[in-house]
Amino acid sequence: MTPHGPRSGRTSSYAALRPDRGPSSLVLDALDLLRRGHGRALDIGAGPLSDTRHLLQAGFDVDAVDPDAVTLRYAERLGDPRLTVIPRDIREADIPAGRYDLVLAVHVLPFLPRRDLPGVVAAIRTGLTEDGLFCCTFFGVNDSWARWGRPLTFLTRAEVHGLCTGLRAVAVTEREYDGHDAHGRPKHWHIVRAILRRVAP
Repeated sequence: MTPHGPRSGRTSSYAALRPDRGPSSLVLDALDLLRRGHGRALDIGAGPLSDTRHLLQAGFDVDAVDPDAVTLRYAERLGDPRLTVIPRDIREADIPAGRYDLVLAVHVLPFLPRRDLPGVVAAIRTGLTEDGLFCCTFFGVNDSWARWGRPLTFLTRAEVHGLCTGLRAVAVTEREYDGHDAHGRPKHWHIVRAILRRVAP
């Protein structure tokens, strides 16, 4: 679950590549929607703990899921008792029902095979509290990595809505732009960005 992208040819840690990254704007938007500075959050693919650190500062307890050993070292340096690192792939991690006010999965779910996504999203939905928020990003079909034929997942906006059954869309946006990947190589990004709220069954 380390997002290097196709043909990286490297086994280096994503967390080590992006140690100074600030919190995702998706997280900032979600906190505005929650309108409270407390609760419990799940950060999936926590990497350099950028979003985790911001959530801790906002008053949340955080469970950070990432098998990357660098993530664990960063957490040890933080030394915050409200932070628990779960060094596992999200497909192997237990998500307790109704535990989280906020779940983040920023630039991590596209690195899972398509066949695994429904089960992971269903577990996340179950893990949310009533009215809890799920913030996530997916790669769109025009993303340049889609041309490499590697086992990443690329979805249309409609497919994202279909995947997130039982979650009400609060904000879903789509953006394409030219930039760089974590290794500094040119890349065309196509990102579907979503904030969704758990709805009563």
